[in-house]
Amino acid sequence: MADVGCGHGASSILMAQAFPNSNFTGFDYHGPSVERARAAARQAGLERRCRFEVADAKSYPGNDYDLVAFFDCLHDMGDPVGAARHVRQSLRADGTWLIVEPFASDSVEGNLNPVGRIYYAASTMICVPASLSQEVGLALGAQAGEARLREVVLAGGFSRFRRATATPFNLVLEARP
Repeated sequence: MADVGCGHGASSILMAQAFPNSNFTGFDYHGPSVERARAAARQAGLERRCRFEVADAKSYPGNDYDLVAFFDCLHDMGDPVGAARHVRQSLRADGTWLIVEPFASDSVEGNLNPVGRIYYAASTMICVPASLSQEVGLALGAQAGEARLREVVLAGGFSRFRRATATPFNLVLEARP
């Protein structure tokens, strides 16, 4: 399993604890975060099954993953379509891409609620500038919405896309080859 954009490794470690017969590799482009994740895995006693490497979403190694997960990071990427293409290439034929993104409606009106307002503010200050500073600079932002995320995933070469579930804070999406 690959956890792309893993940051300090919390999601990788939680999954490794929940699935003791599986191996997890977290990837992040930020070296200091990867070092922190490695220390957290050692502290949790999971360093054999949960490792961390510096790599970005378009170049992480491996091509036979059962599951690739992106937790709250696709919308921050400059080239999310390029990242989707790489995920497609790195999955097994029957693999799954799990995408968790901030909850957003496809319409502006649907986002005019307390959570949506906070997400718009954060997106304006953090997500959009982060994306614009990278190659391509698509700038999906934290209010991308399911329809826009579907476009990105399908443009990346996936043929199946669905909303697995949603909360007031997150969309949980599944993509398959």
